[in-house]
Parts: sequence; structure tokens; C-alpha cells
Amino acid sequence: MTILLSSLPDSDIRSICKQKIESLEHWLRRLIDDTLTPVYGDYFSYEDAKGNRLIKHALAHQVVERQLREPSRYPRKIDAVLLDDAIEILCKPDLYKIHFRTPLSHAFPDGREEARTFLGRIQSPRNNLAHANAISARAAEQIICYSNDVIESLREHYKGQNMQQEYDVPLILRITDSFGQTFTRGQIMRGQDAALSISYLTNPNHHLRPGDTLTLELEVDPAYDPESYSIAWSSTKGLVGSCDTSKLVMTILDRHVGQSLDIQCRITSKKSWHRMSTGVDDLLIARFKVLPPIL
Repeated sequence: MTILLSSLPDSDIRSICKQKIESLEHWLRRLIDDTLTPVYGDYFSYEDAKGNRLIKHALAHQVVERQLREPSRYPRKIDAVLLDDAIEILCKPDLYKIHFRTPLSHAFPDGREEARTFLGRIQSPRNNLAHANAISARAAEQIICYSNDVIESLREHYKGQNMQQEYDVPLILRITDSFGQTFTRGQIMRGQDAALSISYLTNPNHHLRPGDTLTLELEVDPAYDPESYSIAWSSTKGLVGSCDTSKLVMTILDRHVGQSLDIQCRITSKKSWHRMSTGVDDLLIARFKVLPPIL
């Protein structure tokens, strides 16, 4: 792999590594939140009977400050956890032993010290990337290989969990819009047949006009292979452009003008059965108010 990476332009190497680290950070945040929330509630402020904190006060304070500065970027505290923070939480001895050893066992069969060592080898080049500094081909190789090991371990962990659910199907976990907002699944209202429903109708800052560009990007549970399901965007007023990827980019046209423009996204697995009565496995419906063009 080192030879292959060495043949790529530095910009391509940096882009590949950044994407891999972002994916790793997502998986680690998901593991932490999914694991600790059911047991401790708000684990950032949790204290036991003796006053011992689960998360160090300094780290919890940093997370809260980031969230307060950029609430649309960090809708939950866990979203404000960086890679260094995630490693500190995961590798805390008691937390690793009780909660994280099993889901990380495929990547780190020898336990916490191995996890600390190999995750630590990603930290330094990650910081270089964040500050626009160069990294070596060897460091890039470590980022890719070690990240893949962790992601694959967590993918297997979540596959096992999904199989224990009533319906083992891909679901939308997060939605980001062109207004700079991010919604997690737990924050979104449920409509008919448990469809996800987001209304942009009442906020004037979210009203659209012909010529505006609207984007909606969703994140489907990454434990599922993208080849195992399809994504389909649609609207009763019609869409233009690519409608089968996780990100919809559309230009608002005159025909979209009206009190309610509906945009729908359907997630459909390739199974012979589906979770919802409409024959899909997950459904998002977003509604926008589109004002007439300014003449």
C-alpha cells in the first residue's frame, strides 16, 4: 500500500486520509453514545455515589463549550467529541473493561493497551492534517489500515445488534441541510407509518425562492453495505438532477412555488420484505415554503 500511496499526489493522499478519519470519528462517537447513554443518561455529567465522574470535568467542559459555540454543527454533546476526546473516553480503564472491550475485540484482541497504542498512532498524523501539515506515506498507511480495522470491528458489532432488532433494515441516522442544521434520528418527529418528518414551513429564514439551491444530505446506518439498499429522492412537484445518492442538490424552480413543497427520500433494502406498509424500509418527508420570484 505504501508504494501505491507514494504514487498519488499529496492532495489526494490528504483527502483519502481525512475521509477515513472522519469515518472513524463517526463510528467511535456512535459507539460511545449508543453504549453509555442507556446506562448513565447524560454521561458527560454523570457521577457515582462517591462523586466520581465518568468523564473528566475538563473534557466535559470542552465539549459543552464547543456545543454552545456551534449548536447547529453539534446538536448533541457527543457530536462535539473530537478524535482525541473519543480515544480518552474509550481507553479509560474501567469504561474499556466494562463497555468497549467486546465491540473493539476484533481490532484489538489484546485489550485496552493495544487499543491505546494503535489509536494513538492515528492521532499525530490526524493533527498534522487538521493544521494543513504534510504527512508521510507511512503515516497515511497507518491511518487507513488502523481506521479500517476499527471500523470493521464496529461494523460487525452493529450487525450483530441489528439482527436482534425486530426489523434488520437500514435506517436514516442523520440529516444535514443547506441551512447549516444537522438532525439526528432521535430529534426528528414521526409522521404516518413512523415516517421521519421535518417541517421548514414556519421559519422565515428557511423559506425558499426560485433560483435558490437546496441541499439535503442523509446518513444511512453505515453498518449496512450501500449495495444492499437503494436511495430514491422524489417530490410531487418534480426534482431535477441525481435522485439516487445520499445527497440531494436541487435548484428551486418556478413550479416549486407554493405553501408546501414536499421532498421525500425512500430507503429500500434488497430484501423480499420491508419494514413500512408503503413497501420501503425508511422514509423521510421534508416540507418547505417556496415564495414567488422577486421581479
